[in-house]
Amino acid sequence: MTVDAWTATRAILAALLGLSWQYGHWGPVLSLLLIPLVVMGGNKRDRYGVAMAYYLAGSHGLIEGSASFFGPGHVPMGIALWLASAALLAAGWAFADRPWKVVAVLVVDALPPLGLFDWLSPLAGAGVLFPGFGIAGLFLYLGTIWLGLFIVNAYFAYLRPDIDKNDPERLWASITLITLIIVPMGLNASYLTRRPHVTPKGWAGMNLRLGPITENVMADMARNQEWIGQTQAMAEASHAKVVLLPETLTTWWAGNANEVKSAVPKGQEWLVGASVPVGRDLLADGIEAVRGGGAEVKGGGKGANLLFISPFPVPVSMWHPWYRGHGYVRADGVGYEAGWWEPVRKVDGVRAWASICYDQLLPWVWMEGVVQRPQVVLLTNNEWWAKGTGIPAIQRATAWAWVRLIGAPLVETENA
Repeated sequence: MTVDAWTATRAILAALLGLSWQYGHWGPVLSLLLIPLVVMGGNKRDRYGVAMAYYLAGSHGLIEGSASFFGPGHVPMGIALWLASAALLAAGWAFADRPWKVVAVLVVDALPPLGLFDWLSPLAGAGVLFPGFGIAGLFLYLGTIWLGLFIVNAYFAYLRPDIDKNDPERLWASITLITLIIVPMGLNASYLTRRPHVTPKGWAGMNLRLGPITENVMADMARNQEWIGQTQAMAEASHAKVVLLPETLTTWWAGNANEVKSAVPKGQEWLVGASVPVGRDLLADGIEAVRGGGAEVKGGGKGANLLFISPFPVPVSMWHPWYRGHGYVRADGVGYEAGWWEPVRKVDGVRAWASICYDQLLPWVWMEGVVQRPQVVLLTNNEWWAKGTGIPAIQRATAWAWVRLIGAPLVETENA
């Protein structure tokens, strides 16, 4: 096989790995294979091309997602975001020809600034192989990658020096060696930590199909009444005492806030995803804790307080500090602040940690949850804008892997 054909073959395989993120949990499971596909490259251009194929294939939903969110006229912007993010994430892999460089690329890509759009990170594989190990599992994962690659390099340097880097035999031998090292460790870890994750009694997530807030005041008032009524009925039927509701379900104006506060039955606590005004032309993508009966909520006044704020709302569409908003008339004309750090909070006596929509794609945000070891993870989403793009599937796969690493039960909700 010629060098060019060998590179093209690996690029095609890498693209299939990228696409696998849109099919169940296959993305986190298979993403580890990207590493030997890239490392087998004989030069920087080769390695960069293979990594680029992975990111381009996996994140192509950005084009349609931008058109859905901003409108059909924004397809060129979606293409630019797609190409730029893939090019930047692939750049480090061009230099990944040594075990320590591979580990360095995984870490650098995961942390800001590249970590602000690091979809499809192979770091999610830590949750596949080391469930419940938390931060130790992440270090074990990186350590086993380094060890696997070190042994592979030693094998070819001292035992099979006759095999050129462009020989396919080297790739399959590498995959076999890495699998023999890492998978047994992961299986042992899974066995040692195998235990049921029980959701706190009385906790429930409320899925809705309301679509976005509109510019019609009367329609939005009816929309609020609709989701409030549905939530009351669900909570009563299931005897729920803590109810999680989707992201940006409402804007937390005084009128909307009072409407929700008066609707929550005594003895219940609703965790309402809301756009909360926090400054001039500035919102927080947060979760308001609303206690029924006007009871005091720790950290706030009577009835409600802002419990969680998204560490990093969607860049460009929500987080855009490079220009000022133009007032609270339309949601896309107001900037959202980045909270950067998401602390664990106690809800009904349980240590809870929330991951809000776009945050669920980002390894550095998940690391905040990993190091804090919450007793329950809250996932709240707004998916109406991303239908048919593959983005929700990637989000779910990523969240599954990291929640598995944390080793906690989860409560999930979305608005389609």
